[in-house]
Amino acid sequence: MRVLLLSENEITSLLSMNEIVEAVEVAFKEYASGYVQMPPKLYLSYPQYSGDLRTMPCYLERLKISAVKIVNAHPENPKKFGLPTVMATIILIDPENGQPLAIMGGRNITAIRTGAAGGIAAKYLARKDSQVVGLVGAGVQARTQLLALHSIYGNLEKIGVWDVSSSASEKYVDEMQPGFAESKIVSVERLRDAVEGADIIVTTTPSRKPLVMNEWIHVGVHINCIGADAPGKQELEPAVL
Repeated sequence: MRVLLLSENEITSLLSMNEIVEAVEVAFKEYASGYVQMPPKLYLSYPQYSGDLRTMPCYLERLKISAVKIVNAHPENPKKFGLPTVMATIILIDPENGQPLAIMGGRNITAIRTGAAGGIAAKYLARKDSQVVGLVGAGVQARTQLLALHSIYGNLEKIGVWDVSSSASEKYVDEMQPGFAESKIVSVERLRDAVEGADIIVTTTPSRKPLVMNEWIHVGVHINCIGADAPGKQELEPAVL
């Protein structure tokens, strides 16, 4: 029995956003058609370490693909340990006999897959003429979400980014602007300035209190709320809903 091992660096060299958007959209359609087994993720909470861990199994029946992902979220990792906030391992399984086919780094897959999901959501739910994006949070997801939106919409007019750390949002602009020559990416000091007037808002923080207020939102805006993925997390004022 041979098992393929793929490192994070190898995964990064193999992935492109356009391909991932296509693959994720196919998977969503399979799920909606009733051909995917995907039980709710199981959580382990590590309150003393301000982190959690999830296990996420799935089986795409018609595509004969099965896998299990183990993924953590520890927001204090970068400062405390010099480690990424999110790390993950994916085991690819042969559904016919249960043989492990591959063990691979899942951090970059997780980042780009989640970004792709946001892009697909905007493709079907946001206005087709959307040109202004507001980003709340300037971490990894702010990067892949923007790449996915660019994959769907092409050149965007303006991207405003806010982060609790102004140096993080400024670093984001420095890193991302060269790849978006046709767009203006700006770091803003006030969160309101990032989201007010935006056509698409993307929130990617671990916040446990509302950040985006209803009075800042105009009719027709689309919101991808990525960070509030577990009980206790909240990025939007309830009135937004």
